[in-house]
Amino acid sequence: MRSLSQTQRIILLILAVLDLAVIGGLAAIVISSLRQPAQVAQIVPTPKPTQTPAATWTPVPTMTPRPTPMARPTNTPAPTKTLIPTSVPTETPTSTPVPLIAVKLEGADFDFLLPNRIPGWEWDAYVNYKGGDQYNTDTSYAEPVFTAADDPVRRINGTTLKIETIRWLKFRTWVHQTVTATAGSRITFRIKAAAFSSLDTLIVRAGIDPTGSGTCNNARWGGEMRINQNSGTVTLTSPTVLVAEMAAPSPKEGEEGAVGSPPLGRITVCFFAEPAYPHVNNAAFFDQAELIVAPPR
Repeated sequence: MRSLSQTQRIILLILAVLDLAVIGGLAAIVISSLRQPAQVAQIVPTPKPTQTPAATWTPVPTMTPRPTPMARPTNTPAPTKTLIPTSVPTETPTSTPVPLIAVKLEGADFDFLLPNRIPGWEWDAYVNYKGGDQYNTDTSYAEPVFTAADDPVRRINGTTLKIETIRWLKFRTWVHQTVTATAGSRITFRIKAAAFSSLDTLIVRAGIDPTGSGTCNNARWGGEMRINQNSGTVTLTSPTVLVAEMAAPSPKEGEEGAVGSPPLGRITVCFFAEPAYPHVNNAAFFDQAELIVAPPR
Protein backbone atom coordinates (compact mmCIF):
# COMPACT_ATOMS: atom_id res chain seq x y z
CA MET A 1 0.00 0.00 0.00
CA ARG A 2 2.90 2.27 0.67
CA SER A 3 4.02 2.05 -2.93
CA LEU A 4 0.64 3.42 -4.14
CA SER A 5 0.25 7.08 -4.72
CA GLN A 6 -2.24 9.09 -2.82
CA THR A 7 -4.59 9.26 -5.77
CA GLN A 8 -4.61 5.52 -6.17
CA ARG A 9 -5.35 5.12 -2.55
CA ILE A 10 -8.28 7.44 -2.77
CA ILE A 11 -9.67 5.54 -5.75
CA LEU A 12 -9.29 2.23 -3.97
CA LEU A 13 -11.02 3.67 -0.93
CA ILE A 14 -13.93 4.90 -3.06
CA LEU A 15 -14.27 1.50 -4.74
CA ALA A 16 -14.27 -0.19 -1.30
CA VAL A 17 -17.02 2.12 -0.11
CA LEU A 18 -19.07 1.39 -3.25
CA ASP A 19 -18.67 -2.33 -2.76
CA LEU A 20 -19.90 -2.04 0.80
CA ALA A 21 -22.88 0.01 -0.35
CA VAL A 22 -23.82 -2.57 -2.96
CA ILE A 23 -23.49 -5.44 -0.51
CA GLY A 24 -25.55 -3.57 2.06
CA GLY A 25 -28.27 -2.85 -0.46
CA LEU A 26 -28.53 -6.50 -1.44
CA ALA A 27 -28.68 -7.58 2.25
CA ALA A 28 -31.50 -5.12 2.89
CA ILE A 29 -33.50 -6.51 -0.02
CA VAL A 30 -33.13 -10.08 1.25
CA ILE A 31 -34.17 -9.18 4.80
CA SER A 32 -37.16 -7.18 3.52
CA SER A 33 -38.40 -10.11 1.48
CA LEU A 34 -38.19 -12.44 4.42
CA ARG A 35 -40.27 -10.16 6.64
CA GLN A 36 -43.36 -10.15 4.23
CA PRO A 37 -46.20 -12.45 5.60
CA ALA A 38 -47.11 -15.43 3.53
CA GLN A 39 -50.28 -14.99 1.50
CA VAL A 40 -53.25 -16.64 3.13
CA ALA A 41 -55.22 -18.71 0.73
CA GLN A 42 -58.68 -17.30 0.37
CA ILE A 43 -61.32 -19.85 1.15
CA VAL A 44 -64.25 -19.46 -1.20
CA PRO A 45 -67.35 -20.58 0.66
CA THR A 46 -69.22 -23.33 -1.13
CA PRO A 47 -72.67 -22.05 -2.06
CA LYS A 48 -75.51 -23.90 -0.47
CA PRO A 49 -77.47 -25.96 -2.92
CA THR A 50 -80.69 -24.32 -3.95
CA GLN A 51 -83.67 -26.44 -3.23
CA THR A 52 -85.54 -27.50 -6.31
CA PRO A 53 -89.16 -26.67 -5.77
CA ALA A 54 -91.54 -29.53 -5.97
CA ALA A 55 -92.78 -30.05 -9.47
CA THR A 56 -96.16 -28.54 -10.04
CA TRP A 57 -98.42 -30.80 -12.17
CA THR A 58 -99.73 -28.92 -15.11
CA PRO A 59 -102.75 -30.59 -16.57
CA VAL A 60 -102.53 -31.45 -20.24
CA PRO A 61 -104.96 -29.24 -22.10
CA THR A 62 -107.79 -31.13 -23.65
CA MET A 63 -107.65 -30.81 -27.42
CA THR A 64 -110.69 -29.28 -28.91
CA PRO A 65 -112.06 -31.83 -31.36
CA ARG A 66 -111.94 -30.71 -34.94
CA PRO A 67 -115.28 -29.98 -36.43
CA THR A 68 -116.43 -32.56 -38.90
CA PRO A 69 -116.21 -30.91 -42.29
CA MET A 70 -119.40 -30.77 -44.21
CA ALA A 71 -119.49 -32.95 -47.23
CA ARG A 72 -118.79 -31.05 -50.37
CA PRO A 73 -121.66 -30.90 -52.72
CA THR A 74 -121.18 -33.19 -55.66
CA ASN A 75 -120.18 -31.14 -58.68
CA THR A 76 -122.34 -31.77 -61.66
CA PRO A 77 -119.86 -32.20 -64.49
CA ALA A 78 -120.12 -29.48 -67.05
CA PRO A 79 -121.23 -30.74 -70.41
CA THR A 80 -118.29 -31.57 -72.60
CA LYS A 81 -117.97 -29.20 -75.50
CA THR A 82 -118.21 -30.84 -78.82
CA LEU A 83 -114.89 -30.23 -80.49
CA ILE A 84 -115.04 -28.63 -83.86
CA PRO A 85 -113.21 -30.98 -86.16
CA THR A 86 -109.92 -29.54 -87.28
CA SER A 87 -110.07 -28.99 -90.96
CA VAL A 88 -107.14 -30.52 -92.74
CA PRO A 89 -105.81 -27.88 -95.12
CA THR A 90 -106.21 -29.00 -98.63
CA GLU A 91 -102.98 -28.54 -100.49
CA THR A 92 -103.34 -26.33 -103.47
CA PRO A 93 -102.09 -28.40 -106.32
CA THR A 94 -98.93 -26.93 -107.73
CA SER A 95 -99.53 -25.96 -111.26
CA THR A 96 -97.15 -27.63 -113.61
CA PRO A 97 -95.25 -24.95 -115.50
CA VAL A 98 -96.20 -24.79 -119.11
CA PRO A 99 -93.21 -25.74 -121.25
CA LEU A 100 -91.91 -22.98 -123.49
CA ILE A 101 -91.12 -23.85 -127.07
CA ALA A 102 -88.70 -21.88 -129.25
CA VAL A 103 -89.96 -21.79 -132.83
CA LYS A 104 -87.89 -20.42 -135.68
CA LEU A 105 -89.63 -18.17 -138.13
CA GLU A 106 -89.36 -18.38 -141.90
CA GLY A 107 -86.13 -16.70 -142.94
CA ALA A 108 -85.11 -16.46 -139.25
CA ASP A 109 -81.39 -16.54 -140.15
CA PHE A 110 -81.78 -14.16 -143.13
CA ASP A 111 -80.17 -16.48 -145.64
CA PHE A 112 -80.47 -15.92 -149.40
CA LEU A 113 -80.86 -12.15 -149.09
CA LEU A 114 -81.19 -10.06 -152.22
CA PRO A 115 -81.03 -6.24 -152.43
CA ASN A 116 -84.19 -4.98 -150.75
CA ARG A 117 -85.64 -8.51 -150.69
CA ILE A 118 -85.77 -10.47 -147.44
CA PRO A 119 -87.09 -14.03 -147.91
CA GLY A 120 -89.95 -14.70 -145.48
CA TRP A 121 -90.27 -11.04 -144.47
CA GLU A 122 -91.88 -7.83 -145.68
CA TRP A 123 -90.86 -4.28 -144.90
CA ASP A 124 -92.34 -0.81 -144.68
CA ALA A 125 -90.56 2.51 -144.36
CA TYR A 126 -91.26 6.17 -143.83
CA VAL A 127 -89.72 7.98 -146.81
CA ASN A 128 -89.98 11.73 -147.49
CA TYR A 129 -86.72 12.33 -149.31
CA LYS A 130 -85.57 11.41 -152.81
CA GLY A 131 -82.24 12.09 -154.46
CA GLY A 132 -81.76 15.76 -155.25
CA ASP A 133 -84.36 17.06 -152.79
CA GLN A 134 -83.44 19.52 -150.10
CA TYR A 135 -83.21 17.75 -146.80
CA ASN A 136 -83.36 18.50 -143.13
CA THR A 137 -81.14 16.49 -140.80
CA ASP A 138 -83.95 16.11 -138.26
CA THR A 139 -86.95 15.41 -140.48
CA SER A 140 -85.66 13.91 -143.74
CA TYR A 141 -85.84 10.14 -144.20
CA ALA A 142 -84.50 8.29 -147.22
CA GLU A 143 -85.49 4.82 -148.41
CA PRO A 144 -83.61 2.07 -146.52
CA VAL A 145 -81.36 -0.43 -148.24
CA PHE A 146 -81.46 -4.12 -147.14
CA THR A 147 -78.40 -6.29 -147.83
CA ALA A 148 -76.31 -8.97 -146.15
CA ALA A 149 -73.62 -7.69 -143.83
CA ASP A 150 -70.32 -7.77 -145.74
CA ASP A 151 -68.05 -7.04 -142.78
CA PRO A 152 -67.37 -10.22 -140.74
CA VAL A 153 -67.01 -8.07 -137.63
CA ARG A 154 -70.65 -6.98 -137.96
CA ARG A 155 -72.07 -10.46 -138.55
CA ILE A 156 -74.05 -11.89 -135.66
CA ASN A 157 -74.35 -15.52 -136.75
CA GLY A 158 -73.40 -16.27 -140.33
CA THR A 159 -75.53 -14.34 -142.78
CA THR A 160 -76.86 -11.20 -141.08
CA LEU A 161 -79.38 -8.61 -142.29
CA LYS A 162 -77.92 -5.12 -142.70
CA ILE A 163 -80.09 -1.97 -142.96
CA GLU A 164 -78.64 1.39 -144.00
CA THR A 165 -79.36 4.34 -146.34
CA ILE A 166 -77.71 7.31 -148.09
CA ARG A 167 -74.94 8.97 -146.11
CA TRP A 168 -75.87 11.97 -144.00
CA LEU A 169 -79.53 10.90 -143.98
CA LYS A 170 -81.69 8.87 -141.63
CA PHE A 171 -84.01 5.95 -142.34
CA ARG A 172 -87.06 4.67 -140.46
CA THR A 173 -88.20 1.14 -141.23
CA TRP A 174 -90.31 -1.77 -139.95
CA VAL A 175 -89.68 -5.40 -140.97
CA HIS A 176 -92.49 -7.85 -140.24
CA GLN A 177 -93.86 -11.37 -140.77
CA THR A 178 -97.35 -12.78 -140.13
CA VAL A 179 -97.70 -16.34 -138.86
CA THR A 180 -100.47 -18.71 -137.84
CA ALA A 181 -100.52 -20.09 -134.30
CA THR A 182 -102.81 -22.12 -132.06
CA ALA A 183 -105.43 -19.94 -130.41
CA GLY A 184 -104.88 -19.59 -126.68
CA SER A 185 -101.10 -19.81 -126.98
CA ARG A 186 -98.96 -17.15 -125.36
CA ILE A 187 -96.27 -15.93 -127.73
CA THR A 188 -93.22 -13.68 -127.40
CA PHE A 189 -91.03 -12.54 -130.29
CA ARG A 190 -87.24 -12.24 -129.95
CA ILE A 191 -84.48 -11.19 -132.33
CA LYS A 192 -80.78 -10.36 -131.96
CA ALA A 193 -79.48 -6.96 -133.03
CA ALA A 194 -76.29 -4.92 -133.37
CA ALA A 195 -75.43 -1.51 -134.81
CA PHE A 196 -72.68 0.76 -136.11
CA SER A 197 -72.72 4.56 -136.05
CA SER A 198 -69.93 6.95 -136.99
CA LEU A 199 -71.26 9.51 -134.50
CA ASP A 200 -74.21 8.47 -132.34
CA THR A 201 -76.50 5.43 -131.88
CA LEU A 202 -79.37 3.63 -133.57
CA ILE A 203 -82.82 3.06 -132.06
CA VAL A 204 -84.01 -0.56 -132.25
CA ARG A 205 -86.94 -2.50 -130.75
CA ALA A 206 -89.14 -5.57 -131.26
CA GLY A 207 -92.92 -5.80 -131.27
CA ILE A 208 -95.88 -8.07 -131.91
CA ASP A 209 -99.40 -7.48 -133.19
CA PRO A 210 -101.82 -9.99 -131.61
CA THR A 211 -104.43 -9.29 -134.30
CA GLY A 212 -102.18 -10.47 -137.13
CA SER A 213 -102.99 -7.42 -139.24
CA GLY A 214 -100.00 -7.90 -141.54
CA THR A 215 -98.45 -4.54 -140.63
CA CYS A 216 -96.79 -3.04 -137.55
CA ASN A 217 -99.34 -0.27 -137.12
CA ASN A 218 -100.99 -1.97 -134.14
CA ALA A 219 -97.91 -3.68 -132.76
CA ARG A 220 -97.19 -3.79 -129.05
CA TRP A 221 -93.56 -2.81 -128.68
CA GLY A 222 -90.95 -3.94 -126.21
CA GLY A 223 -88.42 -1.62 -124.64
CA GLU A 224 -86.54 0.74 -126.94
CA MET A 225 -82.75 0.30 -127.03
CA ARG A 226 -80.11 2.74 -128.33
CA ILE A 227 -77.02 0.86 -129.46
CA ASN A 228 -73.84 1.21 -131.51
CA GLN A 229 -70.66 -0.79 -132.10
CA ASN A 230 -69.77 -0.56 -128.41
CA SER A 231 -72.98 -2.28 -127.33
CA GLY A 232 -72.17 -5.68 -128.80
CA THR A 233 -75.05 -7.99 -129.71
CA VAL A 234 -78.32 -7.41 -127.84
CA THR A 235 -81.56 -9.38 -127.71
CA LEU A 236 -84.76 -7.47 -128.48
CA THR A 237 -87.92 -8.88 -126.90
CA SER A 238 -91.56 -8.05 -127.58
CA PRO A 239 -94.36 -8.17 -125.01
CA THR A 240 -96.08 -11.56 -124.60
CA VAL A 241 -99.52 -11.77 -126.25
CA LEU A 242 -102.37 -14.25 -126.21
CA VAL A 243 -103.29 -15.59 -129.62
CA ALA A 244 -106.96 -14.97 -130.37
CA GLU A 245 -109.03 -17.33 -132.45
CA MET A 246 -109.58 -16.28 -136.03
CA ALA A 247 -113.09 -15.61 -137.18
CA ALA A 248 -113.33 -17.84 -140.21
CA PRO A 249 -116.05 -19.78 -142.05
CA SER A 250 -116.58 -23.34 -140.92
CA PRO A 251 -114.11 -25.56 -142.80
CA LYS A 252 -115.09 -28.69 -144.59
CA GLU A 253 -114.55 -32.10 -143.08
CA GLY A 254 -110.93 -33.14 -143.39
CA GLU A 255 -109.61 -29.63 -143.91
CA GLU A 256 -107.39 -27.82 -141.42
CA GLY A 257 -109.55 -26.31 -138.72
CA ALA A 258 -112.27 -28.94 -139.04
CA VAL A 259 -114.06 -30.34 -135.99
CA GLY A 260 -111.46 -31.91 -133.72
CA SER A 261 -108.62 -29.59 -134.80
CA PRO A 262 -107.48 -26.85 -132.41
CA PRO A 263 -108.70 -23.35 -133.35
CA LEU A 264 -106.07 -21.13 -134.95
CA GLY A 265 -105.15 -17.47 -134.74
CA ARG A 266 -102.70 -15.10 -136.43
CA ILE A 267 -100.01 -12.74 -135.15
CA THR A 268 -97.59 -10.33 -136.82
CA VAL A 269 -94.06 -9.97 -135.48
CA CYS A 270 -92.06 -6.76 -136.10
CA PHE A 271 -88.66 -5.21 -135.60
CA PHE A 272 -87.76 -1.55 -136.03
CA ALA A 273 -84.60 0.51 -136.71
CA GLU A 274 -83.81 4.23 -137.00
CA PRO A 275 -80.58 6.25 -136.56
CA ALA A 276 -80.68 8.72 -133.69
CA TYR A 277 -78.71 11.22 -135.79
CA PRO A 278 -77.79 11.34 -139.52
CA HIS A 279 -74.10 11.00 -140.21
CA VAL A 280 -71.59 9.44 -142.60
CA ASN A 281 -72.50 5.87 -141.71
CA ASN A 282 -75.41 4.39 -139.74
CA ALA A 283 -76.29 0.70 -140.04
CA ALA A 284 -78.45 -1.76 -138.06
CA PHE A 285 -77.90 -5.54 -138.06
CA PHE A 286 -80.45 -8.29 -137.27
CA ASP A 287 -80.27 -12.08 -136.99
CA GLN A 288 -81.74 -15.20 -135.34
CA ALA A 289 -85.43 -14.32 -135.09
CA GLU A 290 -87.63 -16.71 -133.09
CA LEU A 291 -90.94 -17.13 -131.29
CA ILE A 292 -91.19 -18.29 -127.70
CA VAL A 293 -94.49 -20.20 -127.47
CA ALA A 294 -96.38 -21.39 -124.37
CA PRO A 295 -99.08 -23.82 -125.61
CA PRO A 296 -102.68 -23.44 -124.39
CA ARG A 297 -103.37 -24.92 -120.94
